[in-house]
Amino acid sequence: MVVGEILRGVIIIVGILLFWLTITSLAKRKMTETFCLIWGAVSVALMLAGVLLRPVLLEKYISITGMVLVSAVTFCIICGAYFLSTMISELTRKNQELAIQVSLLKRESEKMLNRMEALEGKLTDEKDINHN
Repeated sequence: MVVGEILRGVIIIVGILLFWLTITSLAKRKMTETFCLIWGAVSVALMLAGVLLRPVLLEKYISITGMVLVSAVTFCIICGAYFLSTMISELTRKNQELAIQVSLLKRESEKMLNRMEALEGKLTDEKDINHN
């Protein structure tokens, strides 16, 4: 019974921490809204699983040491996935910024080409006038 109660407590605490981390990431714009929605759903699912599931006979199948090991591995997987989500969100934002910059540079180069063509047109008109 002790292992099951510890597991429930850990799952609820991880769910609450993950929910808080997701809210702060959204507020600080570290993660995109889509990833925040997914992580929010995962954290709510963890909290509900911790509250609703009652692993009564868990002690027969896994020891406390095994539970600590499984919990540590699961925590590392969650942290890694969260880190990847944050990095993908940051790269997506940078990609959008670069696309905007490229668009602005493209527009500016088109304006410069139009000006150059207009100047060349004036020069050829002046040469024609001078030769006549």
